[in-house]
Amino acid sequence: MKLTKTKIALGIAALSAASTYGYLKVTENDVPAVQGASAIAQPMPADLQPDHPWLAESQRSSMHGGSYNRNITDYPGPLGVNTQTTQRNFSSIVGVAPNIAFDAKGRLITVSIKLTGVELHLLDPDTLETIAQYDMPMKTSGDNSGGGYFHLDNKDRPILAPADNTIKILELDESGEKPQWRVAEEYDISGVMPEGSNIHDVMPDWEGNLWFVTSNGYTGYRNKATGEFRTFKMEGKDEVIQNSFAVDEDGVYIVSTHALYQFKINADNGEPYWSWRIPYDRGEAQKPGTLSFGSGTSPTLIGDDLITIADDGSPSTHLMVYQRKSGIEGNREVCKVPLFKPGKSATENSILVYNNALVVQNDYGHIYSGNALETSPGVTRIDVREDRSGCDVTWNSELLSQSLPILSTDNGLLYFYTFKKQNDDDRLGGWYLTAVDFETGEEKFDRLIGTGSGGITDTLSSVTAPVVLGPNGAAYVGIRTGVVAAIDE
Repeated sequence: MKLTKTKIALGIAALSAASTYGYLKVTENDVPAVQGASAIAQPMPADLQPDHPWLAESQRSSMHGGSYNRNITDYPGPLGVNTQTTQRNFSSIVGVAPNIAFDAKGRLITVSIKLTGVELHLLDPDTLETIAQYDMPMKTSGDNSGGGYFHLDNKDRPILAPADNTIKILELDESGEKPQWRVAEEYDISGVMPEGSNIHDVMPDWEGNLWFVTSNGYTGYRNKATGEFRTFKMEGKDEVIQNSFAVDEDGVYIVSTHALYQFKINADNGEPYWSWRIPYDRGEAQKPGTLSFGSGTSPTLIGDDLITIADDGSPSTHLMVYQRKSGIEGNREVCKVPLFKPGKSATENSILVYNNALVVQNDYGHIYSGNALETSPGVTRIDVREDRSGCDVTWNSELLSQSLPILSTDNGLLYFYTFKKQNDDDRLGGWYLTAVDFETGEEKFDRLIGTGSGGITDTLSSVTAPVVLGPNGAAYVGIRTGVVAAIDE
C-alpha cells in the first residue's frame, strides 16, 4: 500500500511501462506535465437542491452528489497553479475505488474492490493514508453489487450492501487510540428475494425507509417503522437494474434495462408500486463500454419537475428529458437529443445537471480492466428551455473523457480524468486532470497525474468513476488500483 508524490509517481509509472514493454524497446516520448495556463475562477450561483432529511450534505454524501445525482459542488477545485498529485494504491493489480464521499471533517470515505474482498477505507485527505478500514466479503458477481455503491446518512454513516445477504450501516468509533469502523445497524435479507438477488445500491427515501435495487430486477424497501421488507419484481423479460437510483420528496426513480420508473409506497397495504413507467429505446444490442443491454445512466433530477437519463438507442444514444411529477397524463417527454457520432455513442454514468444545463460524456468502447486507447471521444452540453418546450445543444467537444465530470460552482470549471498522447504512435501518454470551461466547452488546462500506456496493463486506468472535489480544494479520482489526488500548492 504505497503513497507517492508527483515525481516519485511519475518515476514508478515510467519504470513500470519500461518493464511491461521492454521487449518492444520503448523509446522516450514527450509527456508534458503542464499544458495550458492556470485558470481564473469564475464563480457561479449555487444550484441548491432540497436537503435529504436522512442523508449527509448532498455534495459529500455519495459519488454522484446526493439523492438527485447532479454531480455538482460548491467546493473549489484546482486552478492549475503548481498542481501537485498524490497516488494511493490499494493493490498493484486491482483495487478499484469507484465511490468517494467525505465525512464532516473532510476525510475521504471510499471502497476498494479487490480480488480478495471489498474494503471500506477512511482516508486522510492530504496523504491518502488509511485511518480506519473495514473488510467485507469478496464480490460474487461481475456487476455493481457487493458494496461498490454507498451513501452517507445524516450521521455520516455509510449505508451499503456487502456480498453477505445483509444491508449494513457502519459508524466510526473514535473513542480509542485508533478509529475503527463498527456495524451500527445490520439487516438480514436472506429469503427476502431469490438466491442471486445481489443488491447494487441502498438509499433512504424521504421518510427514512431503505430502498434497494438488484441485478436480477428486484426493487423494494425496508420499512423504517416496522422493519418489514417489501419487494417488487420488474415485469419485462430479462429486465434488470445495473445502476443507482434517485430520490426526492415525491418518490424513488429507477432506470432498468427497459424503462424509467417512479416508485411509491401504497398507503393502504405498504406495497411498492410504480406510479409511472416510460419505456425507452434500448437499441439492437449491448454496446462496448456499457455494463448491460440498456441505459447505463443513474437518473438525474432537474429542478423540481424534470428527470433525465441517456437511453441505449442505435445508432446513437440519446439524451432523454421527461416530466417527473406524479399525475401527469399523456406524453412526459420534453426532448430527445442524439449524442456523439452514430455507431460510436454510449453512456455508462449519470448526467451532470446545473440548473437547466446538462453535461454528458461518451463511454463507447471503454472496458473497465483498462483500454483508454479504445474509448470514443465526446462531451456535450445540452440546455433545457426554460418553458420546457424542448432542449438545445450549447456546445460539443471532442475531449476523450475517462470519467464522469464534476462542476465546481466556486470557479465555473468542469473537471475530467483524461488520457492523452502527443502523437498517435507514442508508446506512452499522460493521465491528466483536465479542466474545461462550463460556459464554452473550451479546454483550459491539463495537469499530469502520471505516465502510462493507456492499455490493459496500465495501473492508472480509469473505471469511469467520477471526479470528486473535496472541501480542501483537491480533486480525487478512483482508478483501477486505488485513488489519485490533485491539489494546488
